Amino acid sequence: MGVNKTIARFFVDRKLPENNSFWKGKLLYIGYGNGYVSIPVFYDILFRIGIPLEELLDEKHIHFMEQLMHFAILQEKNEISIPEELKCIRALLTGRIKDLQYYDALSNYLDQPVLRPLGLFGLRHPSLNRADVFLYILCDLHLTAIQWERALRYWYALHPSYLIIDDIRDYLKDKEDGEENVVIDLGDGPEGFERTFSMLHKNGEIMKEINPLLAQFLMDYEEDLREFVPINK
Repeated sequence: MGVNKTIARFFVDRKLPENNSFWKGKLLYIGYGNGYVSIPVFYDILFRIGIPLEELLDEKHIHFMEQLMHFAILQEKNEISIPEELKCIRALLTGRIKDLQYYDALSNYLDQPVLRPLGLFGLRHPSLNRADVFLYILCDLHLTAIQWERALRYWYALHPSYLIIDDIRDYLKDKEDGEENVVIDLGDGPEGFERTFSMLHKNGEIMKEINPLLAQFLMDYEEDLREFVPINK
């Protein structure tokens, strides 16, 4: 995926955090699953837009990110509510916020009952915004206004792509269970799948700007996923 070797090695070799629900029962820090792989991939993007490795891989920052993921997975498992998740993560940021303006804007966006676009944050389809709490890691880093804009541009090309991949794989189960799924949001059936694939392709085109290898990976994955579509089979 074109990830910087220092970043890749840092996360691959990192010891599993203790008492952390996101890594509970795992043998590897970066194991199977887009939720794990996306961490080094996004940190690589932040490095590419100019954030120094020393800041990105600082132990206090990484520990904060790991705690954020702990509360995020508790919420995903419905062990805590969204307001409780946000309260816990914001408490972790006490004394660490680098830009109050962006922190407040992100907090206002995440406080919405349904995550609709607000300012720089959010995509049109709420199902693709469901991981945006991770953006709080940016509040713990020194970013210029331009770097904030670029980080969000590539976040909304990268992470929704992982969510799209998961939603295509989980389409039948999500539909049966009434879970969020972007294919359903985009019209369901063959039309919903085509709109979803179109979005994935567009995201790949955006990623070409910053990481051509990752862009090619996403586009290759698009072709593989077309064989997986459970419509008209």
